[in-house]
Amino acid sequence: MLKELDMNEKNLIIRKIEKQDMNNVIELLQLISEFNPDKSEYSNIWNSFIKQSNVYSLVAIINNKIVGYGSVILEVKIRGGKIGHIEDIVSHPSYRIMGVGKAIVDALFDIAKANNCYKVTLLCKEHNIKFYEKCNYQLSGSGMQRFS
Repeated sequence: MLKELDMNEKNLIIRKIEKQDMNNVIELLQLISEFNPDKSEYSNIWNSFIKQSNVYSLVAIINNKIVGYGSVILEVKIRGGKIGHIEDIVSHPSYRIMGVGKAIVDALFDIAKANNCYKVTLLCKEHNIKFYEKCNYQLSGSGMQRFS
C-alpha cells in the first residue's frame, strides 16, 4: 500500500510499516504514552507484531522522515460482522497542522472499508475529540480502561 498526497508542496507518503521504522515509530509513540520497551526486545516484539494478520499499521513520511503512525485492528464479531478499531494515532508536533494525522486516519478507514468492516471505532482523550470530528467521526458513548 502506497498513498501519496501533495501537502503544501511537501510530499506525504502513507505506507505499511517496515521493520526499519520501529525505532522512529516508538519514539513518536512516546508523545502519547509513557510505555517504552527495552531496545533489546525490539526484534522479538517485531516478530510477534508482524504475525498478526488482523492488524494494519501505517507510517506517514515527509522528506524521508517518519512524521506519523497509526494502526487499525480488524475484529470479527459474534454475529459475523467486522469492525475496525483505530489505535495509536500520532504525528510529529511540527507536522500536526499539515494534515498528517487525518491522512493516516483516512487511510486506516479505507483499509477497514476494503476489508468489509461495517463500522470503525476509536477511543480518544477529550482534547482530541475536535480532531476526530474533522475526520468524520462522531462522539458515541464513553470509553473506559483498566490497566493490569
